Amino acid sequence: MRSFMLTAVCAGLVTGVAFAAEAAKSFGICPVGGKPAKEDVSIDYKGKKIYFCCPGCEGEVKEHPEKFTTKLNNQLAVTNQIVQVACPLSGGPLKKGTEVEVGGVKVGFCCPNCQKKVAKASDDEKVEMIFAKIDKGFTMQDKCPVSGKPINPEMKTEYKGKTVFFCCGGCPKAFEADPEKFAAKLPKE
Repeated sequence: MRSFMLTAVCAGLVTGVAFAAEAAKSFGICPVGGKPAKEDVSIDYKGKKIYFCCPGCEGEVKEHPEKFTTKLNNQLAVTNQIVQVACPLSGGPLKKGTEVEVGGVKVGFCCPNCQKKVAKASDDEKVEMIFAKIDKGFTMQDKCPVSGKPINPEMKTEYKGKTVFFCCGGCPKAFEADPEKFAAKLPKE
């Protein structure tokens, strides 16, 4: 009897761990339906993946992506496909301790004034303020073009009018020595 109970408890724990792992693997919220998105319903968007709850929603975004820009960008941040590199309001350097939760993402700011401006807005207004236009504060580049590792927003250089980010201090030198060798690894925005 004890052996049976121990087996049942272990099986329950394993099942619980499996469910917890599945719940932790999030594909964000469908930008059209507002329901949890699924891995098997997606489209390419600016070189990244956007996930949906059903094929009908996928078609809506394919036809009119401009109607969903804010929600698409929010999902890219939630799924870690874009990286915050600056204040989304001013474009200034990020200051520690200014983070605010916006649309399921921890977002930093350059100063307490920008932080307060967003913090006092409604939830929908916050998402609109941060994700309607992401060019000041986020980059589509999430990997170093030299090493393939995650980027460090403080390690950067300019290339053909665009900021290129790297994982460490050694990679900008390798990139600058032969930029064409690595340029193909940069996102096509």
